[in-house]
Amino acid sequence: MWKNIPYIDDATFNLDDLQSTKIPVDPQAWAKIEKDFADAAAVLPVTQAQVGRPTKWAAKGLQAKALMFQGFDVNTGAANAAKLTAAKAILEEIMNSGKYRLVDLYRDNFDASTRNNAESIFEVQFASSSATGDAANQGVGLAHPYASPWGCCGFYQPSQNLVNAFKTGADGLPLIDTFNDSDVKNDQGLKLEDPYTPYEGMLDPRLDHTVGRRGILFIDYKIHNVDFIRDQTYAGPYSPRKHIPSKAFTGVNGWGNLTSNNYRLLRYDMILLWLAECEVEIGSLERARELVNMIRTRAANPAGFVQKATQGATRDAYTLVVDAQGNPVPAANYNIKNYTAPWTNKDDARKAVRFETRLEFGMEGHRFFDLSRWGIAADVLNKYNEVESNKRVYKKGARFVKGKNEFYPIPQEAIDRSEKDGKATLEQDPAYK
Repeated sequence: MWKNIPYIDDATFNLDDLQSTKIPVDPQAWAKIEKDFADAAAVLPVTQAQVGRPTKWAAKGLQAKALMFQGFDVNTGAANAAKLTAAKAILEEIMNSGKYRLVDLYRDNFDASTRNNAESIFEVQFASSSATGDAANQGVGLAHPYASPWGCCGFYQPSQNLVNAFKTGADGLPLIDTFNDSDVKNDQGLKLEDPYTPYEGMLDPRLDHTVGRRGILFIDYKIHNVDFIRDQTYAGPYSPRKHIPSKAFTGVNGWGNLTSNNYRLLRYDMILLWLAECEVEIGSLERARELVNMIRTRAANPAGFVQKATQGATRDAYTLVVDAQGNPVPAANYNIKNYTAPWTNKDDARKAVRFETRLEFGMEGHRFFDLSRWGIAADVLNKYNEVESNKRVYKKGARFVKGKNEFYPIPQEAIDRSEKDGKATLEQDPAYK
């Protein structure tokens, strides 16, 4: 987040010396972080008796992530073959361990009832009971919808650009270059009681596990409508879904936005798509296609499609729709298929892998950091804002500055508190001076 950081280890920290951690930034911090994870992997067991404890594979996965974040030049986007080669070896080791697999249903990565599943490599454990919510997941509390049973706070709204990215063509593939030419239909400006028919075009089914939108059942609560949104005029018509567990895990203790839904820090689908990145840059394009298709095959499982629902007599009531044979009717025109044509062009393969990464991890907080590490943040985000700022008033005039905004400025408070012997040991990134 901050480009250059001080690296504080056991040799630096002294409990009896309040000045011990006031040190300058360390240009070798990445190498030391890599070593930390490698050292951890060397001593941690492959399994843990107590759920949530890190394993050898968790340490290796995070070591690979550290390498992936050094895998491209943030200014030029050029691949760092050495870092990607090192990451690829670790990612293949995790994959070949046989320890993990993609779970059958994409949604199972986001519910409290399916925590610590076969896809999970490392996740932060949360707990909430009728007795206490002290260990509950509170960090995402403000990102819940306005509608009951939450009532707060709508601070994390999906963009129209993200929703448009889930459009597919007749071939079931994403519209990588043209997805934002037109918008998926939404209910901007409509009232709760206004008639509405959801978008009828073809969509990737992961959309409705990522974004709440008008006319679609929101997990197992109620059909999404304008009462989910804090204020459409600036926030838009969509709600985030992934951090919200099913109904049985809501309102267990105190504030209804406290849940026992874990935060999945590292999943097997991340391993597969990082490995696909490596294959594009330093390996086999066809192997990259195979890895992406593994992700898409899971997403195409009809058992995981959101089911169509019709509004009942009360706001919270709904009826699930089935066909004449009693089979669930999908909530939308879901059409997702694998890449069948060989990948022979490196640039096209790279775009496909990166687009798949966006679809798989939408609204999970990774997108900005991926764009930055790939060295394409300025181009992508400025094009994004040219269109999105016409839909969201708070984006007016926003501009991403290349060579600066890839990283956050060091907070002034941190600089002030780093003062030692009358001089700050932390220095602001020159781009922000």
